Amino acid sequence: MMFKKGVLLILFSHLASLYGQNSLVYETYYQKFEKVQFSDPHRSKKYLDSILVLPKLADSLTAKTYNNLGIYHAVIGDYPEAIVYFKKALTFDKKILKVVQANILCNIANTQKMQGKFDFALQNYNQAKTIYTLLEDKKNIFKVDSELSSVYYSKYDFQNALSISVELIDKLEDFGDERLINIQRLRYANILFNVGDFDQAILEYKKTLPYFSKDIENNIQNRYVALMNIGECYSELNNAAALSNFEQALVGFKEMADSRNENICLSRIGKFYNRQKNYSKALPYLRSSFEFMYANQSYFSTEIFSFYMRTLLQLNEVDKSKALLQLDVHVMLSNSNVQEKIFYYETLVLLSEKVRDKTAEYRYLKILQNLYAEREKDNTFEELQKKLNQFNVANEIAKNKNLELKLFTLKLQNTIVIISALFLILAVIFLIDKHKRKTKIHELSVFQLTQEKDLMQRNNELKDIQLHLELDLKKAKERELTALQLKVFQIKSKVTAFLQSNDLKLETKVAAKVVCKVESFFENEDYWREFELRFTSMHPTFIGLIRSNFPLLTKKDIDFLILIKLNLSNKEIATLISISYESVISKRYLLRKKMDFITDNELVVFLDAL
Repeated sequence: MMFKKGVLLILFSHLASLYGQNSLVYETYYQKFEKVQFSDPHRSKKYLDSILVLPKLADSLTAKTYNNLGIYHAVIGDYPEAIVYFKKALTFDKKILKVVQANILCNIANTQKMQGKFDFALQNYNQAKTIYTLLEDKKNIFKVDSELSSVYYSKYDFQNALSISVELIDKLEDFGDERLINIQRLRYANILFNVGDFDQAILEYKKTLPYFSKDIENNIQNRYVALMNIGECYSELNNAAALSNFEQALVGFKEMADSRNENICLSRIGKFYNRQKNYSKALPYLRSSFEFMYANQSYFSTEIFSFYMRTLLQLNEVDKSKALLQLDVHVMLSNSNVQEKIFYYETLVLLSEKVRDKTAEYRYLKILQNLYAEREKDNTFEELQKKLNQFNVANEIAKNKNLELKLFTLKLQNTIVIISALFLILAVIFLIDKHKRKTKIHELSVFQLTQEKDLMQRNNELKDIQLHLELDLKKAKERELTALQLKVFQIKSKVTAFLQSNDLKLETKVAAKVVCKVESFFENEDYWREFELRFTSMHPTFIGLIRSNFPLLTKKDIDFLILIKLNLSNKEIATLISISYESVISKRYLLRKKMDFITDNELVVFLDAL
C-alpha cells in the first residue's frame, strides 16, 4: 500500500514538473512572439505554431494562440484564413470570458471591414459593444465607437462617420487615453480628406505623428499610414511635398511586409505622376498596384483601374487598355461608390472614343447618365448631353413621325365618326315616324354631348401638354441663364492656364503681368450682378422669401442657394464660384444645418416651391 502511494506521489510530481515546464516554454515562446508580431509577421507565426504543439496546453491559452494566428493572417492580407482562426478562438474555450469574447468579435469585424463586408462588420462591432456595455468597460466601448466611425468611413457614409468621430474625440480627451485619441484623430483626418478639407486634414495627421513614432503595439504602421495620407493631401493640392511623404511611407511598409498598404502607396505615387502628366513615370506604379489589389482585394481597385487605363490611353497603349476589359470587374464595381463608378465609366468612354466604338460609347454614356442622376447631376453635364443628343436625334425624328401619323389617324377617325353620325341622322329622319324621330334626335343629342365632352377632354390634354412645354421652356431659360456665366469662367480658366503654362516663352515677369492683366479684365466686369438681375427677373420673390424665412443667412449663402435653385450640379457650382467639388458638398451640408433640413432632397424641394 505504501509502495503504491509512493509511486503515485512520484508520478504526480513528474506531471506537475512537466506542466510547470510547459508553462515556462509557453511564456518563452509568447514573449518572443510579442516582440516580432508586427515587425516580422512570418517569424511570429513560427512561435505560435510552436505553442500549439505543446502538450496539455490550457484551453484558454490555445484559444489565445488561435486569436493571434488570426491577427497574423489579417496582417499578411489572408482575410478568409484570419476569420477561420478567430472563429476557432471564439468556440474552442467553453469557459471563455465575456471580455475575451467581445475582443475576438472586434477582430472578426475588423477583418470583415478590410474584406469590404461592411454590414457584417457593423453587426459584430455592435454585438461586441453590447457585451462591453454590460461589463461597463468604457475604454472598450470607445474603441468600438472608433471602429464604427471607421466602417462608416469605409462605406463612404461620411456624415455618420463625421458625427461619431467629432463626438468621440471630445469624450476621449476627457477620458485621457493617448492611444485612442491619436487613432481617432487619424480617422477624423481621413474623413476631412474625403470631404476635401485637405489643409485641415494635414494638420490633424501631423498631430498624430509624435505618438505614432513610439515603437509600441502597431504604432509604427499607423505612422506610415499617416505619412502616406499626408502625401495624398499634398498630391490633391498639387504640392511636390507629396513625394517625400509617399517615399517615407513606402520604405516603412516594405520593412513591415505590409503588402496591402505598400501597394496602396504605390497607386498614390502613380496618381500623383498622372496628375503631373508624367505618364511614363506613373505607369509602372499604377500597373504594379492594380495587379496586386485586383488579385487580393479587388473591391478596393476600381479607382486604380481607372487611373491605370487612362495612363495607358495617354501613352497610346490601346491594345493593353482593351485587354483590361476582359477582366471580371463584378466584385470590383459592386463595392464601389457612385463617384468611383462614374470615374470608371468616364474612362471607358475615353477608350470607346479612342477605338471609335460608337455602340460601346453610347452604352457607357447611358450608364453615366443614370449615375449622374444618382449623384444629383441629372441633365447637368453639358458634354455628356451633347454626346447623347447626337445619338438621340434619329430616335426623336422617328418619334415625331409616329406622333404625326397618330394625329392624322385620330383626325380621320373623328371625320368618319362625324360622317357616320350625319348618315345616321338622315336615315332616322327618313325611315321612322315623327315620334321615333324625336326619340332618336334626343339620343343623337346625348351622343353629341358625349362627343363634345371627348373633344373638351382632348383640348384639356393639349393644354396640359402646352403647360409642360412652357415649364420645359422655363427650365431651358434657367439653363441659358447660367450658361454664359459658366462659359466666362471656363474661358478665364483656360486663358489663365494657357498664359501660366508660358507656351509663348515670355519672360517670367512679363508672363505674370499678362496673367494679372487678363484676370483684372475679367474681374472688372460685374458678371455676378448681371447673373443676379437675370435670376431676379425670373424669380422676383425668391431672395425676399429666403431672407424673411432665414434672416441669419449671409449673402454668400443666398447666392449659393440661387445656384441650387437653378438645378446646377455640384461640379458646375464648383466651376462657377471657383472652389473644389468636395467643398461644394461640404457647403451644402452646412447650409442644410443652418436651415434645419435633414436631407439634401428636402432642401431642393423647398427651394423649388419658392
